[in-house]
Amino acid sequence: MRDIHWCVAVVALLGLTACSPAVTITSRSTGQQGTGTVENIEFGNSGKMHLTLGDEQFTGTWLAVRDTSFLGLQSNAGTGNAVLRSNKGNHMSCQFRYSMGTYTALGTCVKNETETFDMQATLT
Repeated sequence: MRDIHWCVAVVALLGLTACSPAVTITSRSTGQQGTGTVENIEFGNSGKMHLTLGDEQFTGTWLAVRDTSFLGLQSNAGTGNAVLRSNKGNHMSCQFRYSMGTYTALGTCVKNETETFDMQATLT
């Protein structure tokens, strides 16, 4: 019976690893929207992030730091940063707050230090 519970846990975990939060960014000045994904949220505090904005593809690495909760324990929420580069030579940096409990994030992204985007991420 223990083996069955262990197998169910492994299958559930493997199913979760296939999920990547869907990211939406919206320009504050033009309203242009972009979409993307965040990888490796289940097992680490860093991974790859991909965004598509029009015909431009941004790819880079995100890094997150968990908050310290009551009694000095790590919580399941914190702050993160992503540094992205596009296939057209542009760059974008994103800062966000996230929750590992709900797999959601809210923040802003700035393209070439000139255009600001609101960012939302959630499992779909």
